[in-house]
Amino acid sequence: MKQLKRITMILGAVVFLSLGSAVAVLADEPSTQSAPASSQSTDSLPNKSGTFPANVSVSGVSLEGMTLDEANAAVTEKANQLLNRNVHLTYSGITYDQTVSGFGITWTNTNVVNDMGSYISKGNFIVRYKAMKALEQGPVNNEIQLTGDTEQVKSVISSALSPASISVQNASVTRINGQFVVTPEQSGTTFDADAAAQSVLSQAMDTAVESISYDAATLTVEPTIVTEDLSHFTNTPLGSATTAFITSDTNRASNVNLSASNVNGHVFMPGEEISALEMFGDVTAENGYLPAGTYMDGGVYDDIGGGICQTSSTLYNAVLMSELQVTYRRPHSMAVDYLPPSMDAMVSYSTGSDLTFINSTDYPIYIEAYCSDITAPGSATLTVNIYGTETRASNRTVEYRSEVLLWEYPGTLFDFVEDSSMQLGWGDYSVKQATVVNVHPHIQSKLYKDVKIDGQVVETTEVNSFDEYRFSTGTIRHASDVNVSVEVAEDGRSVSVEVDFLDGTPVTATPPAWSQSQMDAFNSRMRSLCAAKGVTWPY
Repeated sequence: MKQLKRITMILGAVVFLSLGSAVAVLADEPSTQSAPASSQSTDSLPNKSGTFPANVSVSGVSLEGMTLDEANAAVTEKANQLLNRNVHLTYSGITYDQTVSGFGITWTNTNVVNDMGSYISKGNFIVRYKAMKALEQGPVNNEIQLTGDTEQVKSVISSALSPASISVQNASVTRINGQFVVTPEQSGTTFDADAAAQSVLSQAMDTAVESISYDAATLTVEPTIVTEDLSHFTNTPLGSATTAFITSDTNRASNVNLSASNVNGHVFMPGEEISALEMFGDVTAENGYLPAGTYMDGGVYDDIGGGICQTSSTLYNAVLMSELQVTYRRPHSMAVDYLPPSMDAMVSYSTGSDLTFINSTDYPIYIEAYCSDITAPGSATLTVNIYGTETRASNRTVEYRSEVLLWEYPGTLFDFVEDSSMQLGWGDYSVKQATVVNVHPHIQSKLYKDVKIDGQVVETTEVNSFDEYRFSTGTIRHASDVNVSVEVAEDGRSVSVEVDFLDGTPVTATPPAWSQSQMDAFNSRMRSLCAAKGVTWPY
């Protein structure tokens, strides 16, 4: 047993000595291998100085003999020098100077010195040993790393140099006193902002570049619409449409007029798609639109922009007459009173419904829209004309006809509401009642297009195959001394309203030609009937 233990101890000593020789040179056995002359020998480990050895640098800044803090300060100074390098830009007679950091470029590897701390005596022995062995392969130089965003550099360059550019101007046209007036085109100048940004960023990332510069070449921008394009308008519209509206609803009338003004003067080139909503602009109070009646959830409610659908519908009819390609159109949820069924086109920002169409001609089109008699009492009109270059035969015409498949009033025609503010006693029909919301019939319909040559139909096509409009009860306000009754007319397509005093006498503008006794009897009955309702008969 003692012999076995002795052998074990001897083996253990051998293992220990072998491991020891792998990590350090024994004192009684000097090394016969010398380090390369150009490198730091590992014989001096551990480094007691607490400073960087020779042949260690960052972006050319030698760290030899520096403490960690000193090295950080030196490298930070170098990084700041790189970020403060001047960038000199020139373009079309102007110059712009800015520092690298002014383009949003930053120093990213700010721990580059701390990451090289293994070359100092502090830290894990094995890590430091490996670092010193690496020096035997040659000098170690890490680089300061910068980063920047191309779009941010481009934004700075564009902001600085764009004032020297000249905006390109397409030829434009307007209609003045029934004549088309063309403003000629103008070429513009610009520069390649993407190329400028890439060049500046590439130079800035190269820490060996001391000064950065870029001379932006001037590029000519040619207009896409020239005078010749706008010189062939026919004086007669390709298509025209007119609808009427009442001016007493001032907010709605204002919205119709504003939306028409926003449509007026638009020019679209061949193949271009047109959106009614885009021409209207944002329908907001800030843009001048007012609250007025609009269809919503089977009823009529006030909303900003109520009435603009009359403009889109009138535009739709002008588009039909111009035979332009319609790409999207929806009917109203309830029938309108200014156009036949299947000939309307609603728009709504909330539902994304729009009227869109394409200039499917070979020439530009010009849209003219205006209101007439907008300030006069009673009714006004909205007209939309679409001008272009007429290529259709002069003996060829188109007509559109609405075919009604169903027209019915399946519910209560009107709700009647007493209005204490309305005039009592004798007065015109208009001061005794007012239709606040009209009844809307339930309608199913479709639309056909007839092409005529010399007045004879040669072709019929179905435009809108099926439209359905919901039924909705209307509302009538009336004075408290009258009864109002409504019934469907014999044609089944309209309703008639009758207004009588409480005793059944029809309302007339002046008292009927009665004798005094008859007038006294009438007034007596009315006083009694009105008193029963808590109303005072004024006669």
